[in-house]
Formats: sequence, structure tokens, C-alpha cells
Amino acid sequence: MMKRLFNIGLWACLLALVSCINDPKVKEQDNTPSGEKGVVLLNVATRTVDGTTFDYILSIFKNEAGKSMLVRKYDSSKSDMQKPEYIWLLEGDYTAVVESGVKVSATFNASEQLFRGEEPFVIKGGETTSVDIVAAVQNIPVEVIFDQTITEGFHEGYSVEVKADDSVKLSYTENKTGYFVMPDGVNTLNWHFVGTFEYEDGEQVAVDKSGVIENVEARKSYKLSFKFSKDASGLFGGLTATLDESIEERDDHLSFSPDPELKGVGFDINAHCNYAGGERKYLATAAAEFVGVAITVGDTTFDPVSAPVAGVVLTGLNTAQLYITLSEDFFYSLNGGAQMIEMTVTDSGGSEARKELSYSLPGVNGYDKSKEVLAWTGCSSTLSATVYGAPSRVEILLREGEEEWKRSTASMGEENIYSATIDGLEPSHSYEYALSVNDKMVGSPRRFTLANGNQIPNGDLEDWCKDGDGVIIPYHTSNNPYWCTGNYGTAILSKNITQSSNDVRPGSKGTKSMYMDSEYIVLKFAAGNGYLGSWGGMDGTNAKVYFGQPFEFNAKPKAIRLWAKWNCGKIDKVDKGVAKKGDPDLCKFFCCLTTDTHLVDSSKGKETTFSPSDADIKSGDARYDKVLYSAYFDTTESSPEWKMMEIPFTFYGDDPNQVPSHIILTFTCSGYGDFFDGSTESWLYVDDIELVY
Repeated sequence: MMKRLFNIGLWACLLALVSCINDPKVKEQDNTPSGEKGVVLLNVATRTVDGTTFDYILSIFKNEAGKSMLVRKYDSSKSDMQKPEYIWLLEGDYTAVVESGVKVSATFNASEQLFRGEEPFVIKGGETTSVDIVAAVQNIPVEVIFDQTITEGFHEGYSVEVKADDSVKLSYTENKTGYFVMPDGVNTLNWHFVGTFEYEDGEQVAVDKSGVIENVEARKSYKLSFKFSKDASGLFGGLTATLDESIEERDDHLSFSPDPELKGVGFDINAHCNYAGGERKYLATAAAEFVGVAITVGDTTFDPVSAPVAGVVLTGLNTAQLYITLSEDFFYSLNGGAQMIEMTVTDSGGSEARKELSYSLPGVNGYDKSKEVLAWTGCSSTLSATVYGAPSRVEILLREGEEEWKRSTASMGEENIYSATIDGLEPSHSYEYALSVNDKMVGSPRRFTLANGNQIPNGDLEDWCKDGDGVIIPYHTSNNPYWCTGNYGTAILSKNITQSSNDVRPGSKGTKSMYMDSEYIVLKFAAGNGYLGSWGGMDGTNAKVYFGQPFEFNAKPKAIRLWAKWNCGKIDKVDKGVAKKGDPDLCKFFCCLTTDTHLVDSSKGKETTFSPSDADIKSGDARYDKVLYSAYFDTTESSPEWKMMEIPFTFYGDDPNQVPSHIILTFTCSGYGDFFDGSTESWLYVDDIELVY
């Protein structure tokens, strides 16, 4: 027997959806919320076991002073009479009536059946009323069976009319089942048999007989059997009618769809939400118990069944009715602004319901790299947040590490978007930012790292090449390289005293470092070195080099950081006599931010040497006028193990806002090499050089 169930569940809600009702009989159709009203959520399902679905008409009557007044009417077959998900009703007594299927008063077509259900309920102001209505089949089956004595003996024809009244009737001329919808107030069916029986000798007997089926009940089926007997003494015409009403009661009713359904509690799940705090509750229903929930935001999927998720509460897991409650802890963990949240529920049969939930969330928005400004005079970034309503004060909070929050007033540009430009930021530094509305922090803080300032090309010293003369260069190309070495002076003797090495600093991500050695080559002492600049050529045994390269400063560096280890040997070679034999050699490196390059010509002795120590720069020597900032280091003490060094820049210019145009960077294992003095035992390793902002 086909099972069909029609249930209407009523649930609490906070928002109203207005339905357009054009029926002039419907009164009080105002569907706006108020304190004198209660709210109902009508969950109407009209699916049969075989998958057929029916349109339906839902009517709500208000019962008052012994009368029933229609106050709501919905017709799923009409676009302007769709049932809203939530209905607000004034306090009072009501009856909900549902009709579905096909209303034909009398028919032989089994598919033309009517289902109807009604249930009284009470609405109280501010409360929720739950009502279940079973819409049972209203058609009463009456099966008529003609015995062989009828079908073979009534040659002239026969028929039985079964009727509830003159408008509800069927005429049977063969074995068949008819279906009747009883008129209001009628509980009897009358039958009337007519026909002419012909005996074997040709005698004919007219048969006309009537009867009544009393106390007809909607859940019963009736079988009316007719038989004719010429020996049926006492019965005119010999017609016998037998009524069988002992057939098991029917339980035909509509049922819910077997597929899970997901909806909002108190709001339209398909409507966009400008979230302003509080809980948002969702209801999932199915024929089977729920076993899975997934909530996806962007590339992140939350599984509150497997592990707790902050701000997500499941009520009714492993039942056929599951509530998913999302609260501020969940929403405030997401980026502010527009968010599409996908919610999926799965039942034990593997069926699922999926909804995309459209939200605009308060809180700081995701970090926008395009809003960063890096400059020599200072760095900044514009941060934004989404805020709803009309707050009196909106601020962006910012801090680095565990510092106190610094507050910046935010102003609204686009609708609901507040922003503030934060100055005083530093490249490559990480910050935390948050939103404050009316002095209350809203949402979770976010983090960002400002872009790094420009770095020295090949500062990690991973790129090396060799030119056509065999000169080894710490750069990816020998065509106008950014780096240079003293190898140009020693390569004529097939010597490269500055080379790459596989001995790298601890924790390096690379595989190479720079190694500078010292040797006595033929007639001159040669100290290994590496520098940013270019080779100026040889004049006999004298060399010219240009210190420095153009550099675009997008921010102001504070220091230069590098890894190094070195050995300061005893001076064993003296040419110009600047160094004293037996003294320790001088390891030296420095970085200057300048307005130009500098030419060093060894043939001119001290006249063109460049050693930007504090004393030299402050000496008033014109060669140092180009130096705006200098980070200088020298030592006569060996340090044979790798160590990180950070040398701060000291300002020597006149205007701190003047932007340098060049950078000079030089390393040497023998600081007296310009004068061909030094130790053949001195060496220096350097790795991973970077500007610190």
C-alpha cells in the first residue's frame, strides 16, 4: 500500500518573509513581526514513495467567537501565492488545513486522489508553536465485483450506480474500483442495480434493486459483490448483494522527500546577511540520521563532527533533525568583508544537502599588498575593515610583537568599508592588526608582513661565472657584472684568489660562499677581495677599480647583515711600508650608501684609497663627501668560525631625506692590500649578505 506522509513543522524565527496573497477572502495577511505575534515555520513536503510530487494548497484559519476566518492561503502552483518560510500570526486559536493531489469527486482513475489534513494550534506572542499535520487520502475505494451469473445471464446488459449524492456518483458495468470523495456531512453511499436476466428457456426477468452502505469511513475500503440465483427464494429477481468492509484500514498519506533539506532558522537561507553579531542557526532534516557536516570558507574546510570548531555547535547529530549553530567565535575568525560559506550535511545513507551562504562580515579585511607604500622617507600601508550600522568611532589597531596596540582613526569610503593609513612601518617587519568599534575589539586580529626593501643582487653569493680570460666573477654573467674581484689583476698569471666555496654558513639555504685568499704572485703581494663595482684595468703592476654600483633604494636600510669567518695572519710581505712585518693583518669590510662611485688607483698610493671609517669620513677629506651612510668594520683578530654580523649604518650626510643613488660594498682579507702589504696566511669567507630594514 502506498505510504504518503505530509508533515508541517513550525519553528521559531527572527525575520519575516512576506507572501503575496491575492485571495480577497484572506484577512490579516500582514506578515511583519511584532510583540503580539508568534511565528511559524511551515515545512511542507509533498513527495510520494515513487517520487511523484504534488502541488498543494495550505490554508490557515483563525478560530474566534465560534467562527473560522481564513487569514492565510498559499498555493504552490502559483508564483504569487508561494508559502513563505516563516509566517507571523497574531495571538489566538488557529487551524491549519492542507490539501494536495487531485480533487475529483468520483473517478475510476486511481491516480486522481486527494490528500487532506488539518490540525488546530494556538499562537502566543513571542513564542513558537509546532504542529504536525498528516494529510491522508480522502478518496474512498469502492470495488464492485459481478459474479459469473451476472456476466453470463444478463444478456441485455446490467449496471450498478454508486453515489453519495447526485453530484458524486459512478456507474459500474464491469468489475472495477471507483474512488469517492465524500461531500461534507455525508457518510452513506447508495447503490442501485438494474438489468434483465434471461433464463435458459428464454424467460426474462427485470431486476431493479437498491441498497445502502452506511457509516462510510475515510480510512476504509469497500467491496460490493453481486450474484444472481433463480432459486433464491424470497428475493425478487434472485439478486444477492454482499458488502465486505472488513478490509484492513488504509494508511495512504504523503511523505517527506528522502533527500536531506537545509534551511535557516528565523531567516531565509538564500538571503544575503550583513552579519552584525549573535548566533545564526541552521536546521537540517532528512529521512535518515545525520552523520557528517562540512563548512567550507575559501580553501579551508571545517569538520565539526571530527574535531571541535570554535563557534560551531551541533545539536541532534545522529538524528534525522540536526541544528548547526554558528556564533561570533566562528564568524569573527574569518576575514571581514564578503564571504561565501558553503555548508554541507550528509546523512547515513550518503545523501547530502549543500547550501552556499552569502555573508558580509565585520572585522578587519584581508591584507591588500597593493596598498603598501615603501619609500626612503618612510613606509606605510592602508588597512581596511567592514563595519555595519552607524558606529560613533571606528579604529584600526596595530602592533608589532607584544607591543601595546596603536590606534588609528578609520573613515568610511565605500559603503560599510572603513580604512586607515598607518605610517612608520618597516620593510620585512611583521605586524598584527585588528578592528575596534566604539572602543570594543571586533573580530579576530590579522597579521601581515610588509614587503622587504630592495636587496643587493646576488647577495646570497650563489651565482658565479667565468669570463673568456678565465676570470672568476661572483655574478651570473660576465657581461657588465654587478660584482667584481681582484681576480682581474691576478688572472694574467692564471690565478683566481677570490673564488666560490662549498663551505657555507650554518643553516644556509644555498650551497656557495665567497672565499678570499692572499698570495705573493711573482713580484707583488695580492690580497683576495670582492666588491660591488667594476674593473678599471692594469697599468704595469698597478690596478684601477671602481667601487660602487647604482642602486634603487625603495626604503631606508638600518644595517647590513652577513655571515663571515676569517684569519688575520702575521704580515710577511711589505711593499709600501704601510704595514709592519710581524704585526697581525687587517680584515676589513664596509658598506656605504653614496651619491656616486669611487675610483681607486693603486699607482697613486693613499691619494685614492677608500676606507670609510668614522675618523676618515669626519676628517674632511673630499673623497668621502659622497658618503651619506656608512657601515664599517675592521679587525686584526682572527675569527675562524662562522658568525653572523650586523653592522649598523651611521648617517654622515646633511639631509636625512636625501636618497642615495649608489651602494659601495667591499670585502678583503688584507686591509693593506692596496699598498701590496699583508700576510700570505690571511683569508676571509663571506656568505648571505642582506640589507636590514
